[in-house]
Amino acid sequence: MALTFGAFRRSYTLRAPPLVGVLAAGVGAAMLLPLVYLVIRASEHGTVFETLTRASTIETLIRTCLLAAAVTAAAILISLPAAWLTTRTDLPFRGVWSVLFSLPLVFPSYVGAFVLVAALGPRGIVQNWLEPLGVDRLPEIYGFWGAWLAITLFTFPYVLIPLRAAMKGLDQSMDDAARSLGASSFGTFFRVTLPQLRPALAAGGLLVALYTLSDFGAVSILRFDSLTRVIFIQYKSAFDRSEAASLALLLAAVALAAVWIESMTRG
Repeated sequence: MALTFGAFRRSYTLRAPPLVGVLAAGVGAAMLLPLVYLVIRASEHGTVFETLTRASTIETLIRTCLLAAAVTAAAILISLPAAWLTTRTDLPFRGVWSVLFSLPLVFPSYVGAFVLVAALGPRGIVQNWLEPLGVDRLPEIYGFWGAWLAITLFTFPYVLIPLRAAMKGLDQSMDDAARSLGASSFGTFFRVTLPQLRPALAAGGLLVALYTLSDFGAVSILRFDSLTRVIFIQYKSAFDRSEAASLALLLAAVALAAVWIESMTRG
């Protein structure tokens, strides 16, 4: 911390107690232990490179990354108008809408996946309603689109909540100045407001992406072979679990890449 008085400038550095350093080192070591175990287990039989370069592994990696990107993009597209409506407009019952928009966080994504299957799956509630109208089968709910819909609907508040907080903290005078210069409401939002929201969008998007990468329940119910599901199947079915450890290392690398991309986005 630096303080300036006239021509004199004095800098003060606060030193953390030794106990804080010990605790921080302990937390860091505890976080590294799973990675160390995975490295040791994956390298036992020397098949890490073979496992990671296999065509099925690359396909699973691409599917997982596409799902994470699609869910993150959809969560942002839902959260932007929702945050704007509940902070920058005279929408009636804004407080009620804010609570309703946050409710999906109460339910795990696998519960949402179960509800989707019960409602939209074969012989589901909606199909039973539509059968008298001659609709014998609804579009397939299992697979990529079902997983995308379930995870998106139950994770978008991770973007919405920090986005609403960021919008509330913006200086309204900048928007007023832009409008006084002839900018439209949409032009003001995209040219003045949106750039200031980039850190909140990046942070919320990272949370959604990491949640999607780590999700197991929803993708299992909806039969989508993401990395988490493939790792579990490999762990339970194979006698040699070094391949599952190799895939888990790949998942950790993807998560670290997502964190790096978020830090680059924030600048």
